[in-house]
Amino acid sequence: MTQIKGCYLHYRDVLHNKMPGGIEKKVAAQIKAFNDAGLACDFILCEQPETTVSKVLSCLPFFSDGIKWPDPSKMAEYSYVYIRRPRFASKELLQFLRNTKKENPHVQIIYEIPTYPYDGEMRTPIFYPAFIKDRMNRKHLRKYLNRIAVLVDEEEVFGIETIKITNGIDLSHIVPKAPVPNLDEVHIISVARFERWHGIDRLVSGMLDYYQKGSSQRRIVLHVVGTGGVLKPLVKWIKNAGLESSVLFHGYCNSAELDSLYDQCSLAVESLGFHRRAGLTVSASLKSREYLAKGIPFISANEIDLFPDKPVDFFLQIPSDETSVDIDKLLEFHDSLYASESQESLIKRMRAFAEAHIGMNQAMQKVTNYILENN
Repeated sequence: MTQIKGCYLHYRDVLHNKMPGGIEKKVAAQIKAFNDAGLACDFILCEQPETTVSKVLSCLPFFSDGIKWPDPSKMAEYSYVYIRRPRFASKELLQFLRNTKKENPHVQIIYEIPTYPYDGEMRTPIFYPAFIKDRMNRKHLRKYLNRIAVLVDEEEVFGIETIKITNGIDLSHIVPKAPVPNLDEVHIISVARFERWHGIDRLVSGMLDYYQKGSSQRRIVLHVVGTGGVLKPLVKWIKNAGLESSVLFHGYCNSAELDSLYDQCSLAVESLGFHRRAGLTVSASLKSREYLAKGIPFISANEIDLFPDKPVDFFLQIPSDETSVDIDKLLEFHDSLYASESQESLIKRMRAFAEAHIGMNQAMQKVTNYILENN
């Protein structure tokens, strides 16, 4: 029997990236899941504009998206093509899809939309021209796509039947954290490429309120790991508030550095500003998966897709609004959880939950089954 062969198209190099972020790790794990299912998968890098000027120009009318789409004639050997959504749907994307189907009418083309709906995050002044481009071009996607892979419960997107996937991770690359030697001080970690919707300002505001109550309060330290434009004003605010010793910015950390920070912390932060993204209420973030795999309890201002029908005690949902985080309630959650069982037991229990629900092979199973059934 001839092996089914396909390719994965993405605009970040997941094979040679020396500083992979969550997206690069996810794509690499998805490719591994295809191969594990017996679907030989090549990776094709579709380079896109990187400079600010080239990014802006690509958004404007009458300018190309700047993406180096593959030669459609080279798609003839593939039974499936899996594409992770670029910044916006373009006429160049449609041309690539049209010519790929012309060269290979039987190829199954699956288009992943990691965040849906996404219109809210595109309606910014600088990105609005790209939003218009996307609106114009995406209505033609149904001519060429076989399925759209989404993380939400939608049967159709843009008139195209969907395949429901979940955000999974390669658990073999994530080591469970070590117990914290001292729980009297509460060290909290937040790992992200920070945007407004991560809402880390809400936690800092809550810490400021907490410390202003008096000097006898417990020490709380927030470890901010990652980069992002929203951090610059946050750093200035923290300096003016005198919180430099309580909010530590670590920037990008490699795997060993990140593991060391996790071992110091007993609580983590997912997203506290999800309501700032229009139309989104439930998160399926990669970060929630990483926290589960590490075995660290976490908080969020939104629902987590894994928990609605599986209530868990290691997750705390706080109000989804602009109020400061209530640190007293945060400490109550933290202390009651660690008083009920040993750290070792909690870490093991969370890891077991991760292994049962978020392995990438399981997360991509509906996609791999679809390809197998249609070849």
